[in-house]
Amino acid sequence: MAKQLYCLPRGSRILVTGANGFIGSNVVHSLLELGFKVRGTVRAPKPWLDEMFREKFGTDSYESVILTNFENVDILVDVMDGVSGVAHVASDVSFSSNPDEVVPWVVRAINNLLEAASRNCDIQRVVMTSSAITALFPEPNKEGIVVREDSWNDEAVKQAYNPDAPEHLKGFFGYAASKTEGEKAAWTWMEKNKPDFQFNTVLPEFTLGRILHEEIHGSTMGWVSGLAKGDTRIFESFVPQYFCDVVDIARLHAAALLDPNTVSRRLFGFAAPVNLTDIVSVVRKLQPDSTLIPHPPVDEGRDLSEVIPAKEAEKILREFCGREGWTSLEDSIAQGLDVSRMRCSL
Repeated sequence: MAKQLYCLPRGSRILVTGANGFIGSNVVHSLLELGFKVRGTVRAPKPWLDEMFREKFGTDSYESVILTNFENVDILVDVMDGVSGVAHVASDVSFSSNPDEVVPWVVRAINNLLEAASRNCDIQRVVMTSSAITALFPEPNKEGIVVREDSWNDEAVKQAYNPDAPEHLKGFFGYAASKTEGEKAAWTWMEKNKPDFQFNTVLPEFTLGRILHEEIHGSTMGWVSGLAKGDTRIFESFVPQYFCDVVDIARLHAAALLDPNTVSRRLFGFAAPVNLTDIVSVVRKLQPDSTLIPHPPVDEGRDLSEVIPAKEAEKILREFCGREGWTSLEDSIAQGLDVSRMRCSL
């Protein structure tokens, strides 16, 4: 990234919520690489997290703070003391079948966080980790689906509160509704309150790539790495959709915080369509000695959606982040499968 373009003071501290998660930890790492300091929130002590980042970037580079919830605005104000930007990555990933246990919490959390940020005159940027699910449910082989920056998944909210929804999908629908309602609430809050800071969101699709520490479960990448061990959990819920590399997602967060030209935008992390045949093929290529890798489904189809804003996100990766474009599926899975090598290279 071109340092002269940063809209936050170089070397200042940025708050990252959910810093020990798959995406959150990569957001922290990307910001530290750029010379910023980071304060990360965790729900319980994670001494390995501080150790990992400080070993690489110095003792003053990273600090953790315990934040068990986002219910108290005054506590959030204290947590934001001395920071110039906020990346809100944390969310409810309990996948509770009761949407009333998930959706209000997520909405309340972002509203409280934005309120707290508005009370800190040093904060210039806030970015929220949303989700591709706020724009659409993937529908394999369906032609004519066009995703634009103002696309919203209203069906997610409808299904979350549908008593006749399939029991095994209720948790998924509740999560989808929480992300949709959470991001909508954020934009509504911004429009109503017009704070001094600028706001962007990042919408990751099925995320793969490097896992920075063995204590990090790796979320969706964990499902893919399990294939080499015969773990077929991914077959239970995966449908053909787009994917994105976690470092690309982290860089989009950095751009959302630092790029003067990226203001009030939804950045779509959609690299390319992928199905289980593609994923299994790559895992087999990378781990040819494994005899446990399952066969992919037959005739599973492909996501045919046209995601127009993905082109703009890739342009940001090129022009602001200095990348050639999206990370390929093979490179992303290769990084994710090699946790030990990535840990040693930090």
